[in-house]
Amino acid sequence: MKSMAGLDIYAYWDELRGRKAAPRREDIDPAKLKHHLGDLFILTDNGEETPFFRLAGTRICALFGRELRGHRFSELWPAANADFPCRVARGILQHQLPVVFDVEAEDDYGAAQLPFEMLLLPLRTDAGAAPRLLGALLPERPRHDFAAPVNCLSMKSSRLLRMDIAPTACFADMEAIVASGTGSR
Repeated sequence: MKSMAGLDIYAYWDELRGRKAAPRREDIDPAKLKHHLGDLFILTDNGEETPFFRLAGTRICALFGRELRGHRFSELWPAANADFPCRVARGILQHQLPVVFDVEAEDDYGAAQLPFEMLLLPLRTDAGAAPRLLGALLPERPRHDFAAPVNCLSMKSSRLLRMDIAPTACFADMEAIVASGTGSR
């Protein structure tokens, strides 16, 4: 990970999960992540091709110039390139392994691409509950509050974060999903 915020969020998530694949959503104390809440989101699976935003922080909503709650994760990406990040997010929901994306944001004015790091961390849910993941969209450099909203994100790379408890078969499945998109981006 490139950002200190990403390292902080991951360290908190990792501490909560202990020796399990992921912490439970109920274990997360928003007060412990108070400096990062505006950059956090939760995705949930409702059985469709793309996860949905269950909630999204204020800085993420301001970045896109709209409320994201209830919207599809695929809406953050150009339609032609949305399949890969959505497939990885669904893989995280299924296999419970964390991933980091390096992405760039584009606005209407053609200004320089804005680099971001997107952290996607699985959350354990009770049986019968829709799977969820905790995400963070973290800028690599500060962005002015008055800047134009961005239209979409473009994938630059993705990395599976290795964990010592990941079952080998799940790790291999997720590694194949993540690797399948990195060569074409």
